[in-house]
Amino acid sequence: MLIGISFGLAACVLWGFTYLLPLLLPDYPTTYISVARGIVMGVTALAGLALQRQYLKQVNLKDWNTAFWLTLIGNLIQPWCLFSAVQYAGVALAATFFGLIPVLVALIANERDKRKGKKYLPLSKLILPLSVIFIGLILANFEGLINVLEDYKSNPNFLIGVIYSVLSTAMWTWYPIRNADWLLDHPKISPVFFTSMQCSLLLPFGIVLYVALWLFSGDLKEFFGPSPFAFIGWSLFAGVVCSFGATALWNAMSQKVPTAVAGPMLVFETIFSVTWGCVYARAFPTATLFIGMVLLVSGVVYTLMLFNSLNEPVVSEAESSAGGM
Repeated sequence: MLIGISFGLAACVLWGFTYLLPLLLPDYPTTYISVARGIVMGVTALAGLALQRQYLKQVNLKDWNTAFWLTLIGNLIQPWCLFSAVQYAGVALAATFFGLIPVLVALIANERDKRKGKKYLPLSKLILPLSVIFIGLILANFEGLINVLEDYKSNPNFLIGVIYSVLSTAMWTWYPIRNADWLLDHPKISPVFFTSMQCSLLLPFGIVLYVALWLFSGDLKEFFGPSPFAFIGWSLFAGVVCSFGATALWNAMSQKVPTAVAGPMLVFETIFSVTWGCVYARAFPTATLFIGMVLLVSGVVYTLMLFNSLNEPVVSEAESSAGGM
């Protein structure tokens, strides 16, 4: 399980960086950023399909349909909602809403395992670590939330940002659960190949949508906007490394650990989004941010230990007594 956790941690490092894209490209609407990122992911995915074409015969139309909905919601609509939430209400509010996902995924996945007759943890055991994660989340974003709450009356777009945050959270709660379902049901298929399946479907939609936006929205005068080199450069980096690469790493983890374990790992996306934010602002974390991060990590580690205990062999009293003789 340690290897899987390492993959998930690396994915969160990369995903956390995407929170900076609206700040790095302030002259571009979030729709353009999201779509451009999707186009780059699609081009990268074509190479992935070509390199692992031996798996093409092992998937059917139903699998491609699953990949379509996963990528449409998880890689196109959800990032657009997230970027819009950051643009309208700020990183702190978006990150706080997004930080609820680890708790929601852990609870939902654990309950589903219970209904399916798989190993699960009683809710009473999860309350403490998930509560620690939630408190850590609030503290990690405390300073930003205070500023947001103080400024919300003067921000006419605050409510729009909240709506986008809720939508983004709902979509990304659904995505890892449904994505893990497919990967766990197909253990012999490469997680990189499934990532390529999903992302390849973004390419035609992305191209059509980008052209339509440029022709009809009027948001950008030039096809690649006012800063084409910066836009193309960050789109390439975000699409190849922070999106396709991170998703492939996450899929590799999802194929190795229970979904209820993957849920708490999403906390690290919040941690690294805040960390990258501090790096961008060239500021040290505040005391509340540092304490919040410590609580987040502690809650995740404790949760992982609880789920890992489900895999330990049960020793009967008779065996225990025999071993002591």
